[in-house]
Amino acid sequence: MPMLTLCPDGVLPYRSKDHFSLWLTEAEDAFFVAADDIGIVGFVSVKGAEVVKLYVSDRARGTRVAQTLLSFAEKLLSESGIARAMLLCTAGNIRAERFYARQGWELSGSYEDALWTPATSNERFFV
Repeated sequence: MPMLTLCPDGVLPYRSKDHFSLWLTEAEDAFFVAADDIGIVGFVSVKGAEVVKLYVSDRARGTRVAQTLLSFAEKLLSESGIARAMLLCTAGNIRAERFYARQGWELSGSYEDALWTPATSNERFFV
C-alpha cells in the first residue's frame, strides 16, 4: 500500500533535525515543549490568537501529550484575554482534524498556504 504524505516530497529535507533549530530561530511565535527522560516528545507554539504549531513524536502518541500541550496553549490564550482562537491544520491530515474535533475545536474552512522553508531558500511549497 502506498504511503500517504501530507506535504510535497521537496519539503521533507526542511523537516530534518538540522533545520529544526533554524526553524525555531526564524519563528515569531513562542514554543513550549514536553519532555520525558529520553528527550523532547512534543511542542506547541502560540502567537496572538493562534495555536500555530502542535507536534507530538511518534513515541508519544496515545499518551495524552498532545492533549496536555493543546490544553496548555488554550490556557495561555485564555490568560491573554483571547476568547476566540484559531488553529491551523494541514489539509488532508484527518488524524489531526479528528483530534482537534475531540478537543472541541471546529473546522471553519480550508485554504492554500505555503509551508515553512528557511528564509535563505527560494523554494516554496503549498498545501
